[in-house]
Amino acid sequence: MGWRSLSHPSFRGEVMADVLFDCTQFLTFEANECGDVLSLLLPLFEKSNDFMVLQEREISERKISHLNEFLNRHTVELVNQEFIGEFDEWFEFDEIPQPIKQFGQNIKELIERKIIEQLTIILVRYAYGEESADNIFVGDYRVDNIYDGLYHASCFGNSGNIVVIRLKKS
Repeated sequence: MGWRSLSHPSFRGEVMADVLFDCTQFLTFEANECGDVLSLLLPLFEKSNDFMVLQEREISERKISHLNEFLNRHTVELVNQEFIGEFDEWFEFDEIPQPIKQFGQNIKELIERKIIEQLTIILVRYAYGEESADNIFVGDYRVDNIYDGLYHASCFGNSGNIVVIRLKKS
């Protein structure tokens, strides 16, 4: 668990790399039957967190390519441009903003159904066109401690522009 800095820190006045995509989240996992997982994901995330769930064939190839080293067999994108902004409102660890709390509860419920394995959450504030410019945090957490992992995406967890949380069952 920890930092994996893929670049030197940027300094003021330095030209930043172009952003390839931003403000999105991904769930990537192993499952015997992806259709069963999708039938769970839609009501869990579209209704309670206002995400639009995109199946892998609907996700931009440049996003898949950019995040490829973190992806499992199946990947969905949870599109909600506003969600990553909720992490900017997470000032105190014990005062979790409701949308993040609901997201964590949805993840726990998904894992409790026991139809997926090796679930990884990827939170992307922004992804640079030049992959070496990304600062990526990768951490392993038990599902019971999901908020410990998610806190790394807050401005106070301050863990870079991409946060990868690999979850283990309790």
